[in-house]
Amino acid sequence: MHITDKKLLEKIKQIPYLNDYLENFTLKGYELPTFYEKLDGNLRFVKKPNILYQINDHVLIHINGLEESADGYMSYNIIEPPLPDFRVMEAVESIFATYAGSIKPPSEYQERFVVLEEFLERVCIKSDTEVDYSKVKAIKNKVLVNTKDYEYIKYYFMRRKIGLSLLEPFLTDPYLEDISIVGTGNVFVVHKIFGPLRSSTWLTNEEIEELMISMSEQFGKTISHARPVVDATLPEGSRINIVFGKDISKKGTNATIRRFANVPLSITQIVLSNTLDAREAAYMWMMLNEGMSIFICGETASGKTTTMMALCAFISPTWKIVTIEDTPEITLPHPNWVSEVTRNTGNPESSVTMFDLLKAALRQRPNYIIVGEIRGAEGNIAFQAMQTGHPVISTFHAASVSSLLQRLTSEPINVPKTHAENLNIALFQGAVQGKQGKIVRRVLSINEIIGYDPASDSVMFIPVFNWDPGSDRALYRGKGSSALFATKLLTKRGLSRDDEVLLYEELETRANIIKYWIDNKLFNYYDVYTQITKVMQVGLNNYVERIGIKR
Repeated sequence: MHITDKKLLEKIKQIPYLNDYLENFTLKGYELPTFYEKLDGNLRFVKKPNILYQINDHVLIHINGLEESADGYMSYNIIEPPLPDFRVMEAVESIFATYAGSIKPPSEYQERFVVLEEFLERVCIKSDTEVDYSKVKAIKNKVLVNTKDYEYIKYYFMRRKIGLSLLEPFLTDPYLEDISIVGTGNVFVVHKIFGPLRSSTWLTNEEIEELMISMSEQFGKTISHARPVVDATLPEGSRINIVFGKDISKKGTNATIRRFANVPLSITQIVLSNTLDAREAAYMWMMLNEGMSIFICGETASGKTTTMMALCAFISPTWKIVTIEDTPEITLPHPNWVSEVTRNTGNPESSVTMFDLLKAALRQRPNYIIVGEIRGAEGNIAFQAMQTGHPVISTFHAASVSSLLQRLTSEPINVPKTHAENLNIALFQGAVQGKQGKIVRRVLSINEIIGYDPASDSVMFIPVFNWDPGSDRALYRGKGSSALFATKLLTKRGLSRDDEVLLYEELETRANIIKYWIDNKLFNYYDVYTQITKVMQVGLNNYVERIGIKR
């Protein structure tokens, strides 16, 4: 195996077991993968990727598109340290079992790491010579280990005690969006750049059940045949749904983990990815500044929550916001933000539902109420909140305005059609196939809800923006297309109908500001929020003069 890539050679020096993996790979007749320090979004257009990247000190990922399977999946291979001899791991575990009974477990993640690291340093006696692990014994709470094996012992011990065992590498990879355990078989993932992939990790149903029970203990929810369906948040912030047992899942226990970045995507990142354009973002900026009620609609995995968090940065920084969720996903930059989460104990008297939290939020004087997702009777309360002057933002499962209204006016939400106009904007987003054959997320339309027409017994709406799949761009109806500009924004700002043209000029100015941020590589969520705050503090005209862009 002849290696000329200097970066790859350096990695092999740092991580010796990488060399064994690459030797086995090249023996199949394949070329060596290219090592990347950081993945670029343009890699999504590579038809047969053969790419290597590192996710922590001990683990690398190999994306292998050279041997695509018959069902179209490329491979996601995890390169981990070799497993230590089971006898030395058993010896360390036996000492830890005694030790753990004598201490109070730390509540913070970092504290746990420090405690376990100190334990291993105290217990493991390192030797530079080879150790015969067939004769290893725990003597006076000490275990003799080979120096080069120590890091591997530490990796697997930590992974088991404070990580999530076999799933830890998946949860460490920042490029993964979804992890699917479908029952006995391979674990599947959705990669931010390469899309759906089949991992080399194979789990039996017994391993999955053991893993799920162990995980449920970490997030404080009991899972069993008596309570087989659980939604929870993992310690690192990902959302997990578990369906337990073969009696309700034919292939056995399954789980889906949805990953969320610690720092949300900013509106500039979303515009850069062409999910929506700068003018659409500017339009939403103006509407959120004026407290419009908005539903962000779409199918599962269409990116609704990501778009919602990016847009919510436009809400006035001095406003009070209350968020209500089943599982905490929403992150906001606002200082006066109250985050509330439902509680399901199985007992109606002690459980707290979305409905309960929404009713409570009405007494908390929020400027905005954000509901993670409206599915049931809480939708009716949300519309009552809108009627009483509390604007609401939420995600909603619907693919069109007609399906949105059908769901809103039917069981269990039961919003009268005559009340539909309290919802000002319905934004629809979808995961569609792009020109390169890859799945991309696009805002398909932004619609203004006008009101109820008794003559036709229907709700009227205006699509201000529509996505054109042929050109892959947003089509804008132009000046005079927004009913909300004429009926809401002019009144809120104390302007006359003759001033409507000023709103359209402002729309273009705000769009140019967003383009300016993108041109100047302002992409961090909190940095973008800081600039949005400055626009409010100094005024739109002064801000434009400061940065020197055309109005």
